[in-house]
Amino acid sequence: MVCTTASIVRSLTIFSLTIVFLIAGCNNNGGIKDKSYGDSLTIVTYHAPVDISPLTAVSGISAILLETIFDGLIKLDQNLELRPHLAASWETSKDGLKWTFYLRKGVTFHDGVELTADDVKFTIEEFIRVNLRSPFAGWTANIKSINIKDRYAIDIVLKKPSIFFLYSMTWGILPAHILKNNNKNYNFGREPIGTGPFKFSSWKDSEIVLKANERYFSGRPYLNSIVVRVYPNQKIAWAKLMQGEGDFLFPVSPAEFDFLRQVSSLELYSIPGYIYSMVMFNNETYFFRDRKTRIALNYAVNKEHILQEILKGKGDVASGTIWPRSPVYNRAIRPYPYDPEKALKLLKEAGWHDNNMDHVLEKEGRRFTFTLFVNGSDQTEIQAAMYIQQQLWDLGILAEIKTFSTSSMDFLFTGRYDAAFIDAFSHVYPDYNFYSWHSSQIGRGLNISRYRLDSVDRLLEEGRLSVDMGSARLLYNRFQEEMYSNPPGIFLYWPYQHMAVHKRFEGVKFIPGGLLSYINEWYVPKGEQKN
Repeated sequence: MVCTTASIVRSLTIFSLTIVFLIAGCNNNGGIKDKSYGDSLTIVTYHAPVDISPLTAVSGISAILLETIFDGLIKLDQNLELRPHLAASWETSKDGLKWTFYLRKGVTFHDGVELTADDVKFTIEEFIRVNLRSPFAGWTANIKSINIKDRYAIDIVLKKPSIFFLYSMTWGILPAHILKNNNKNYNFGREPIGTGPFKFSSWKDSEIVLKANERYFSGRPYLNSIVVRVYPNQKIAWAKLMQGEGDFLFPVSPAEFDFLRQVSSLELYSIPGYIYSMVMFNNETYFFRDRKTRIALNYAVNKEHILQEILKGKGDVASGTIWPRSPVYNRAIRPYPYDPEKALKLLKEAGWHDNNMDHVLEKEGRRFTFTLFVNGSDQTEIQAAMYIQQQLWDLGILAEIKTFSTSSMDFLFTGRYDAAFIDAFSHVYPDYNFYSWHSSQIGRGLNISRYRLDSVDRLLEEGRLSVDMGSARLLYNRFQEEMYSNPPGIFLYWPYQHMAVHKRFEGVKFIPGGLLSYINEWYVPKGEQKN
């Protein structure tokens, strides 16, 4: 049965008009100007990249650069519909178990070697082999076999049918001819080679340079190069942008957004993102084992105040972990309201009392004092954490704030913490929740809260194997209900993604989770080019 993109994902994109209107307003550059080749995009950032490889890069500038260097078999368009990319077409068997992908012919990697089915097979096998702490890694669990039909066709056989399988085919394809040799002297993450619109040129200290791929299969990108400059902190990166030494800044904090909007040389963009923020509890610690305690702390925090005063209204209050614009989002669930009286009542029912009259709650001789870790480079999160700290203190809970670096997060995965202010990934594709909340992912995936609930495990297992949108919506709606009634932490908000781009750039287009997915369409009119 040959499947067109529209027939496969029609039910997944019934909500796409909403997304189009939200994003179109952010991506409008006015009238169409003559498209010209030339100029360079300079990205300023304060998030130092570790490496640039589909196998390891899951966040920050590393993940953003993946979109410029690598291509997937399929690509999400601006409406969040799935479109052919490295795969010119595909078809599936009647039982939904076998998927056949037909590759475009003549697509080459940056070193000139042609892409073939061998590269696709190798990439999938590498994802199976490598133990990743990534929401993308586990899509291989449902793959039974991979069979090359010929140089440009490949069969992927699933253990069970799933309507969400195609979303996993957006991941970047690796060059088998390089990585199969297992050259230990070659650091692929520092010198990546893909098929994307830009190719790696150099990485020296805090500067990365990418050059236009002249042989890109969908046409040479208009820009000649992309330069990434990494600065020690948010303030310096912002200052460099203001001084004209940068063209693109991400992320722009809510506090900076309104100010930068007044800068005549910059265009500000804001789109709904796939990231949600929450205070994640270590559910194995003494303080957070009890369900009533975790519910109480959701009532204890005024999330609407954080959204309006710290995020400047740019986001949505969270009620759970499913993306609010996903077709499986449960709109019947409302965020926990701010109700400190109810919070205190639940804490007392859970056994917490101020026995010593020193304002700090106690239980079985233990004071309710814990450490809250927060990303030291994110001023927005630090402000929110300090506000939460005060609200918990009002109830008799002492939270000590400590900062951490994103380059040293192993303590979270090994469970050596009480609570942490975390930015977590979601997607229109809801199976990402499996890697964050299924108990099998404790110690090996992203379940750093060490959350265990049999009903959640079962719903996530069944949800990922949904064969139609009706059953998927039912299962994920129930998953959200279970998470809401037995929360792993404090659900806070879904912040919008803010970007600042120099106004000379035209054709600028963003999609959630894919800030540079369409960088090949960006251009600068000839008369406005700098270099």
